[in-house]
Amino acid sequence: MKKESELNNSLPVLKAAIEATVDGLLVTDKQGKVLCYNQLYVDMWPIPSELLTHASHHAILGYCAGQLRDPERFLRSIEEIYAMLAPESFDVFEFRDGRVFERCAKVKTLEGSTAVLVWSFRDITERRQGESYKAQLAAIVESSNDAIVVKDLNGIITSWNGAAEELFGYRSSEIIGSSVLTLIPPDGLEEENRIMNLIKSGKRTNHFETVRWKKGKKPIDVSVTISPVKDSAGNIIGASKIARDITQRKESQERIEYLAHYDSLTGLPNRALLADRMRIAIENASRYSFRLALLFVDLDRFKLINDSLGHEIGDKLLKAVAGRMQSTVRQTDTVSRLGGDEFIVLLGQIHTATDAAGVAEKLAAVLSQPYQIEQHKLLLTASIGISIYPDSGKDASSLMRNADASMYSAKGQGRNRYQFYSEDLTSTSVERLSLEHDLRGALARDEIFPVYQPQIELATGRVVGAEALMRWERLGQGLVSPASFIPVAEDSGLILSLGEHFLREACLQARQWHEQQQFEGTIAVNVSAVQFRQNDFTDVVLRALADTGLSPECLELEVTESVVMHGVESVAQKMRILESHGIKLAIDDFGTGYSSLSYLRQFAIDRLKIDQCFVRDLPENTDAKAIICAIVAMGLSLGLRVMAEGVETEAQARFLQDINCAESQGYLYAKPMMPNDFEAWLKSRKSGF
Repeated sequence: MKKESELNNSLPVLKAAIEATVDGLLVTDKQGKVLCYNQLYVDMWPIPSELLTHASHHAILGYCAGQLRDPERFLRSIEEIYAMLAPESFDVFEFRDGRVFERCAKVKTLEGSTAVLVWSFRDITERRQGESYKAQLAAIVESSNDAIVVKDLNGIITSWNGAAEELFGYRSSEIIGSSVLTLIPPDGLEEENRIMNLIKSGKRTNHFETVRWKKGKKPIDVSVTISPVKDSAGNIIGASKIARDITQRKESQERIEYLAHYDSLTGLPNRALLADRMRIAIENASRYSFRLALLFVDLDRFKLINDSLGHEIGDKLLKAVAGRMQSTVRQTDTVSRLGGDEFIVLLGQIHTATDAAGVAEKLAAVLSQPYQIEQHKLLLTASIGISIYPDSGKDASSLMRNADASMYSAKGQGRNRYQFYSEDLTSTSVERLSLEHDLRGALARDEIFPVYQPQIELATGRVVGAEALMRWERLGQGLVSPASFIPVAEDSGLILSLGEHFLREACLQARQWHEQQQFEGTIAVNVSAVQFRQNDFTDVVLRALADTGLSPECLELEVTESVVMHGVESVAQKMRILESHGIKLAIDDFGTGYSSLSYLRQFAIDRLKIDQCFVRDLPENTDAKAIICAIVAMGLSLGLRVMAEGVETEAQARFLQDINCAESQGYLYAKPMMPNDFEAWLKSRKSGF
């Protein structure tokens, strides 16, 4: 009774003490009888007052358990505490409404050895939520693809994530505690100080692009966002940096920028960059009253090399050309590639036109030096047109147009030269464009047609063949010289359709003559180098023969020396295919080009045709006689037939017959004739059938 009395006397004191605590408290005896509790305990659960007054702790616990996520575990733990009476037990449990409590049960012994259990409860919901938020935040930071670096106000790195390790190449153990200057190149220190002053004032910087150092001082391009880091009181204690590697993007941007302004093959400025530099150059020339020059450079017969040896060789040759041109002009000048084999040289400041001529001469000289491209030794020349500001034009368009016209004039004068612009060239250029325009519709308008010139055996006078020659009756303007329209057709690519059409017309006419006129000779058709370079050229020829019904042995194709001098293997292969079908091949205008005798032996050639420029001076000119004698002797030694073109006099014919030249062709016998006229001419002769 005494102990119970002592306990009852101490309860008021205990009650006052537990009301002052920050935890919800409940005191029970060893059997679970409620001895006292504070108001916070009641508010935390909450528990009806009548239940607290009349019920045991076990009844209260049963009521409370219904509010928890795992009531069974809660009640089981209570029973264990009462059974074991351990000095201290700790637990955490969750309510269904999301609250989280910490619970601590301590066994206390009062005076007289009376033991009681003191149950304390603390609401840790906010703390748990904060811990969960921090854990989520840490997980987000760690899983971020962006590098996140945190540093204090002294620039010491305090933490960073895995992406930062990958970006900068340092392990966390290597870098944390080190200065952030480890990651910053010297030229970025001023920028870093300026940004940190902004951070200290509470501002942030968004997505600025800069350069940082990877481990080993390797520069990397990054986009950085820097924000201030504050403590719980709102004081700025450091900065967090989010860095994204933009090296690949920068490289892509630079590549796009490069492709927009530079030629991808040669690395020279392209048309767009040239236009910008021309604009600036013209503005300066106008402001300071000086001249500038525009040189339009076109490589002579480059297409022949490109198509014969392939685009890979052609591309390497263009690179070599670009290198030579750049090394020839001043650093302040611009060498640009427009496309294909066309280049522009902009001389930013000259005193007189003579300066431009000097540069053109240097370019022509350096470009004509031999090129060694893989196993090929190649020769190349260039035609150059020159326009001068302000004499030849006061804007970029005029200068370009006039330099282009000048270049075509240089080509027309024999290539491998330069030509200044003059007013007359404008009309020439316009006429050339007009010629090309009309030529495009000439086939559809039936303006292209063949004429035929007989070929004669000198010893017998027998007609051994006829050469088909292309003519153009331009609508409203009469006949156009082949020397005018054939180069235009070749440059524009129209020669492919014109040539195939003409070949079919000639084959069809020859077949009809064989059937109706008892004509036994061959029909000779000129083939452009552009046609011969077609990959399917042999197919085009064989198809024409099949469609027209002409026997292959009755067709002779005439090609110039320039055809056989480029792409020897490809040319030889095509010639072998044509020869295997019985088609004859002749070298036209022989002696005017640069054929090698060793090459001639490789080709399936049946005839050499001596150019009329040598025949014209016979028999008086000693040099002409010597050249023709040599050609005839060479042809005979190689087992080839030799024909002389442009024979106009009996004296020429006698000389040719005396040196064993077998065949001839020219005005002495007949001019080129329309088909009906050719048929009438045949009938007037007693031989040739």
